[in-house]
Amino acid sequence: MFMKQKALFLSNEIFFDYTKREGGVRFCTEEYFSLIQKLYDVEVFKVRYDLSLFHRLRVKLGLNVYNDYQPKQYAKRLESYILSKKVQIVFLNLSNTISFASLIKKLFGNSVKVILCSHGNESGDYLHEITLFQKKASFLTNFFSSFVLGCMLKKEVAFRQKYLDAVLTVSPVEEALENWLGARQVLMVPRIVKAEFLARLPLVGRVGFVGDLSHAPNFYGVDELCNAIFLLPSSEGINLRLVGAPETFGKQLAATYPFVTYLGYLNNDALRQEVGSWTFFLNPVFYYSRGVSTKLAKAFGWGIPVITTTIGCRGYVWCKGIPVIAETPAEMAKAILCLSKNADVIANADKDVKELIASIPDMDATAKLLSDFIGRIS
Repeated sequence: MFMKQKALFLSNEIFFDYTKREGGVRFCTEEYFSLIQKLYDVEVFKVRYDLSLFHRLRVKLGLNVYNDYQPKQYAKRLESYILSKKVQIVFLNLSNTISFASLIKKLFGNSVKVILCSHGNESGDYLHEITLFQKKASFLTNFFSSFVLGCMLKKEVAFRQKYLDAVLTVSPVEEALENWLGARQVLMVPRIVKAEFLARLPLVGRVGFVGDLSHAPNFYGVDELCNAIFLLPSSEGINLRLVGAPETFGKQLAATYPFVTYLGYLNNDALRQEVGSWTFFLNPVFYYSRGVSTKLAKAFGWGIPVITTTIGCRGYVWCKGIPVIAETPAEMAKAILCLSKNADVIANADKDVKELIASIPDMDATAKLLSDFIGRIS
């Protein structure tokens, strides 16, 4: 019987705590882990954030640059585990775990390969935080944010050139950025969709969004779209349903726009029933942010027609069909008005999305892609 090689998946323990609500990071973590399980006898090595007073102060001052962990605390246990299990490859989950790469390389050199499972570019997200969403800032704030950004970039480059053997990433954009940062080997892992089709009873004019409304790209996208719908000559018959927390953000949107219904956080059964009544699932991603839209995988998996931007579906690969593409809030608002109220269009969209989903590469195909890639790492 063929024995799989041992591997380690190093991750913060919170992403394996199923008492907590689901989110994009957990979806991406589970996807990476399931993919690696196809190839290796893999176990999770759980770590925790540094909770020291010094680290908390550094975070409060905005000076935290890939310092979320104290790898030395885990050195003996990690070394013992790798030796006893004869581990030859370690996967690091999320970019903030890169500090463990230097520890592993100092202990084992090139005998243990270290691969980063990136969820997206961190420094690009930070750049958005300090420019796109930050109001007029003082000279001191601008100075420190520029200093931190520079430190982030230097550290990203240093770890990729010295300690990481390869980087797995989630979209072509991040793949290009990883090459730019000097990563030795880079592979974009296309998103995997698990088909769990819902019972469909779409109500004319009803569309919806599911996501964390405190996440800046999500709230920005939904708010911009709602404003575009509001500016239409007529939004009569449109009902935009919002699912997600926090409540304050959802209620704010519902109070501002009369066509918005805020439903709060729904459990899985209630969510499936609710989404089954939507004509289209909305993916209003209007600027590049870290990673990919994991909620799009949910929509595809449920068999729901989607209205998205091109940016919003990066990281997904399919061979047949195409979702409805609307690149701006105004285009998406017009698409909702034209498409969600036409029963024939809705019926055809249901058929089209199932054809698209059937053409998405499955886990086995992606595992073969990953296996070939790892085989080329020297």
